[in-house]
Amino acid sequence: MGQTSSSTPPQKEEPDLTSSFDTNLHNFKMETKILSQELIALIGSYLKDGNLRGAVSAISDALSDIEKAPLSIAVMGETGAGKSSLINALQGVGPDEEGATASTGVTCTTTERTAYPYSKVPSVTLWDLPGIGSTAFQPHDYLKKIKFEEYDFFIIVSSGRFKHNDAELAKAIVQVNRRFYFVQTHTDNDLMAQKQCNPQRFNRENTLKQIRNSISSILKEVTQQEPPVFLVSNFDVSDFDFPELEATLLRDLPAQKRHIFMLTLSAVTQSAIDQKRDSLKQKVWKDSVMPRAWITIPFKGWTKNDIEKLEETLNLCRSSFGLDEASLENIAEDSHMALEELKENIKSPHLFSEEEGKSLTDKLLEHISHPYFSKTFHLHNFFIDTVTNDVKILLSKEELFTERHLFLETAACKPSRPSPSTAQLLESSFENFFKNFKKESKILSEETISLIESHLEDKNLPGAVSAISNALRNIDRAPLNIAVTGEAGAGKSSFINALRGVRDEEEGAAPTGVTETTMERTPYPHPKLPQVTIWDLPGIGSTSFPPQDYLTEMKFGEYDFLVIISATRFKDTDAHLAKAIAKMNTKFYFVRTKIDQDVRNEKKGKPKTFNRDSVLKKIRGDCSRHLQETLSSESPVFLVSNFDVSDFDFPELETTLLSELPAHKRHIFMLSLSSVTETAIDRKRDFLKQKIQLEALKAGAWATIPFGGLVRDKIQKVEETLDLYRSYFGLDDASLENIAKDFHVSVNEIKAHLKSPHLLTRTNDMSLENKLWKYIKYVSSVTGGPFAAGLYFRKTFYLKNLFIDTVASDAKALLNKEEFLSEKLTDPPEYWEAAMEL
Repeated sequence: MGQTSSSTPPQKEEPDLTSSFDTNLHNFKMETKILSQELIALIGSYLKDGNLRGAVSAISDALSDIEKAPLSIAVMGETGAGKSSLINALQGVGPDEEGATASTGVTCTTTERTAYPYSKVPSVTLWDLPGIGSTAFQPHDYLKKIKFEEYDFFIIVSSGRFKHNDAELAKAIVQVNRRFYFVQTHTDNDLMAQKQCNPQRFNRENTLKQIRNSISSILKEVTQQEPPVFLVSNFDVSDFDFPELEATLLRDLPAQKRHIFMLTLSAVTQSAIDQKRDSLKQKVWKDSVMPRAWITIPFKGWTKNDIEKLEETLNLCRSSFGLDEASLENIAEDSHMALEELKENIKSPHLFSEEEGKSLTDKLLEHISHPYFSKTFHLHNFFIDTVTNDVKILLSKEELFTERHLFLETAACKPSRPSPSTAQLLESSFENFFKNFKKESKILSEETISLIESHLEDKNLPGAVSAISNALRNIDRAPLNIAVTGEAGAGKSSFINALRGVRDEEEGAAPTGVTETTMERTPYPHPKLPQVTIWDLPGIGSTSFPPQDYLTEMKFGEYDFLVIISATRFKDTDAHLAKAIAKMNTKFYFVRTKIDQDVRNEKKGKPKTFNRDSVLKKIRGDCSRHLQETLSSESPVFLVSNFDVSDFDFPELETTLLSELPAHKRHIFMLSLSSVTETAIDRKRDFLKQKIQLEALKAGAWATIPFGGLVRDKIQKVEETLDLYRSYFGLDDASLENIAKDFHVSVNEIKAHLKSPHLLTRTNDMSLENKLWKYIKYVSSVTGGPFAAGLYFRKTFYLKNLFIDTVASDAKALLNKEEFLSEKLTDPPEYWEAAMEL
């Protein structure tokens, strides 16, 4: 195979215009009530009778009366974006005023799609849809739940940054050939935040231009279109773009209705036309299968009589569809255009016109695809297809006046491959991340790890314990990495600046703004705690950082503690992040930012019923409830304002974080330590087990050995074996005395929590011989050894396995000093405990 030349320019990657809702879109049949059933029946009747003029006249009459036709407008977007408030604003009422329709609030209020007649245009219905991205309305079945197919026009409502769900909704709307406006709400809050961040450099017009350009650029990239973008405040309808939005909507409504009318008309007319086309083709086929049709006819040119008969056939076909010359004259007259101008847009009137350099015979011969069928069979089919296409073009009367229609050859359209939904991306990508997940932390230095492993290798358990104790005493000096994550635009960078005690406009502050500013994970040292690094992560769910690779790209395994930042509503993304962090056995805080905006908006919207404490309680309860449902456990929730750190929960958050940092460090330390020590201990345990297995086989262990009594010297050898293994792991009596000194407890107190020192202790109710016998029998049955099959290893083989497992478990327990002092050690595997009970 040849190789591509290096000089060949790389192919430009085509933009992915397929929505992640594509799986659902294939099952949708868009519906509308803009064409009445009476009109549909009338048009179908005209087309069936070949009365194209009558069909065109009926369509023209309906279009001239389009203002009375019903139109359904869906107001959609992420939860908390301000959809219900926008509907109230369009209706001309505030949320707390009498007559307010859509319910609003600081938590999720719209839980089912709700219709509101548009007060200024009664034939228009505004549909308030539940927000996508809430835990109740996840992307994978969102379109189905909201009945996406029933809407004629859409308004996508967004706030903060442009998000992944915004892009997916826009692509889905474009895919079904519908139009939409993009409305960015809370613009007043965006300006206020930007002014607080950079009061000296703030410029209102430049900020608005920056927001608008950013949104328009992304929309053009994801849809290859330039839909109208409006920046509004739902509480100050006289400011920003709200007056323009309302004026544009009212002005465009007739055009939107015509657009939906023509789309629907196309489906109605094409069905009737195709039915008639197929009927004519079936008749042509029956005529052609007569024996004479299959005879090979050498082509020597048509006679004049042949040409006249073919032309008659074409005219008959045109007449059956109402496309004959007389009908075209009437249609041209109705359309207020010249007949020749009308004919320029269609093909059938020109099929028998001669072209320069080509005879009529050659021209017609081009449409004969099979030499063994009758020539007239192919031409008849070609005539039918051409006339059918002409009728479809003429029935798109509105488009006929605006552009020239070219003849379109029939082509099979392959359905696009379904793309996974956002929820599926989150689920699958997070699952893939955990398949290869390995927790990493720098809280245990390489020197400490090497020292602990060296002590364990040298059977020096007291040395390992001492090294761990020293590291724990110096835990305040250990490094800790805190990651701040969450959706784009939630206020992560501003939160980090507030936590570090710097203003957004100061030098060294994390960059903030009204558009996406954090494009890569960035570390910031904590000014009060030099060993603590705060990582500012790009927002999950933006078009730059879709969910599928987020955990991997953000290197989630490297952080010791996380803070999830959320704004406006608890979203499905918040739940997925919380579950992922919990699965890593890492702790986190949940911080709801922009609380000052929530309180201010609630006060503006509901001045009569506003109560600050009730609002905060409602928000806190909503966050806690969602986290409890997600994790089945409680997590700390803080409500903050990044610009007023003296208000709300910010002081408590800062105090809690500082007071709990040592505990967080110890938690991560012990998790990391467990991984290091268990690996070293298990390595030694497996080596010893392999050694006794080989010794047992070498000694002819598979021979049947009857069980006799244990004589004194045998018991002494068993005790020596256990002592030897205790010594191998540094658990002999001398080592335990040294460890007891480190723990500041007595040796007996240490031994009370261990198993190995008591394995061969005699009891009043059972002899040592019976005790060992039960150990052997039980260990063999639990481990699935050959004992139960009637074959016997030597008895000492089973005892050695028990000794090694028990001593290894004791070593692991002692190395987890923190847990040893505070609670009973983790129980060993079930057969050790069962053996001890025996």
